[in-house]
Amino acid sequence: MMWLFGQIFVLCLVSFVAGAAMTAVVFVMRPTLFSPPAPAPEPTGQRKLVEMDAE
Repeated sequence: MMWLFGQIFVLCLVSFVAGAAMTAVVFVMRPTLFSPPAPAPEPTGQRKLVEMDAE
């Protein structure tokens, strides 16, 4: 019975460490995922011509 409790404890410990590692990767290593988007450039009132190549 003690063996079963030991196995469950090790499983919980491993899952906790894995979750902490994933949290560190997502929140610490990649802060750009949660940064606010850059503001859109203000319109200048000029139109841009776009030409397409004939195929």
